[in-house]
Amino acid sequence: MHWAERIADELISENPGKEEFLCAAGTSPSGRVHIGNFRDIATPYFVVRALRAKGKKARLMLSWDDFDRLRKVPKNVTEITTDFDKYIGMPYCMIPDPEGKYSSYAEANEKEYERSLEEMGIDIEYRYQGKEYTSGRYVDGILTAMHKRKEIYDILMKYKTQDSDEGERETYYPLGVYCSCCGKDFTEIISYDENTEDITYRCKVCGKTETVNLKTYHMVKLAWKIDWPMRWGVEGVDFEPGGIDHAAASGSYVVAKDIAKEIFGIKAPKFQPYGWLSIAGLGDMHSSTGNNITPATVLEVYEPEMIRWLFAKYAPTDGFAFNFDDTIIRHYSEFDKGLEAVRKGEADEYNRSVYELCMIGGLRERNKVPFGVLASVATIVDFKPSSVKDILAKIGVDFDENDEERLIRVKNWITKHQPSKMYKLLAEKNEEFYSTLNDEEKAVVRSLYDHLSKNESFTEQDIQQYLYSIINKPELSKKENTVRQQRFFSVFYNLLFGTDKGPRLYLFLCAIDKSDYLRLLEF
Repeated sequence: MHWAERIADELISENPGKEEFLCAAGTSPSGRVHIGNFRDIATPYFVVRALRAKGKKARLMLSWDDFDRLRKVPKNVTEITTDFDKYIGMPYCMIPDPEGKYSSYAEANEKEYERSLEEMGIDIEYRYQGKEYTSGRYVDGILTAMHKRKEIYDILMKYKTQDSDEGERETYYPLGVYCSCCGKDFTEIISYDENTEDITYRCKVCGKTETVNLKTYHMVKLAWKIDWPMRWGVEGVDFEPGGIDHAAASGSYVVAKDIAKEIFGIKAPKFQPYGWLSIAGLGDMHSSTGNNITPATVLEVYEPEMIRWLFAKYAPTDGFAFNFDDTIIRHYSEFDKGLEAVRKGEADEYNRSVYELCMIGGLRERNKVPFGVLASVATIVDFKPSSVKDILAKIGVDFDENDEERLIRVKNWITKHQPSKMYKLLAEKNEEFYSTLNDEEKAVVRSLYDHLSKNESFTEQDIQQYLYSIINKPELSKKENTVRQQRFFSVFYNLLFGTDKGPRLYLFLCAIDKSDYLRLLEF
């Protein structure tokens, strides 16, 4: 059984008779949202799909925490402006977009992410916490928290190692106040009148002291572990995942679960912790530091269904890395093979479920041209679709308009992330390199030239077999012959491209017009 189906079954079992479920996610627009955050969306999205497959109504909602304060300036913002730190302490939704394209810093980060979710076929509704708070929608929850602030303090202290302090308990307030003058939350609450629900605060930045009423002053925000359960109750959330740290013994979910029950009188939603994703070689991703790869960046090289496939394939607690090396070719190959197995009815139950969840618009009638094959030939013809089509036709591979989207991603991958794979045939013979070869190596080059020049046509398999016949020695072990293959292939690549590596040699020699390269092998 797929993990999303298991969670759906548990939700139905725990809520008998319920016909519609709300699955939620929450993200802060503290910076450009990274691909790791997509797990926060993908997990409830697949549960929604599973619930619907079981005959239940289900909705997916993303809450944008854009009423949170700016804590630090991301690296990518410092590259645009040097004075953005003046907004530290202000809510993201009230800070200007440093590039001036959107109404706020929050909106700039939100819209980029939302466009990517749309491209990945995610059906979702949004809540913007800046609008929700300032509209007064949460007044009842805020007042409840303020009236029960001492009980909240006691709950929080249960999960801390230090002893509670009666003086601290008396002056504890579960919310922060944004100053009406400077807009920052560097404020302290001086007093609170439980009868009138007035608070008096003083701003440590601009010095303003003001008394406001919580029923009408909406520039206040509950602390995270109180805000989260309050919103569960307002929205009626049934399921919400979160980072694995939230599920720790004193993590946010554990504490919020108690506050939901004891303060707001609601049942906490079902929770699923998820593991972190990373960028190979860079460590964990964080929006607030700028150390990230956004979904938009990933979509340049991965098809939407492949991204969905990776997140559906791995259980939420399993971490994995995104990178842009040859692993991409392996991912595409695994995806294509799995899709073919599903189409043929050869996939197991789990993988059938994975493809049912990840495919947009149903199964394809045929697989696209393999990513690795496109990468082997596309650079030679400058990624021109018509030329790629002609080349692939020579080896019996169909290429049509459905493959052009993948070709674009091959181009993005090579030009933006793997420029060393931009293989171009040399304009002249590499005489200097040829002079460094020993007699055996020169003889193998001549043998390949003679074979290619004498045969009018040949297949990829023909060339592969011939190459191994002139390189391998029967008296050597498989390992020793592998070393010889690597050496001789390097010789061919240097004579053709001036590099130690190159495209798949059998495919290249078969697909490209031999008149284009034979001149480089003739010595």
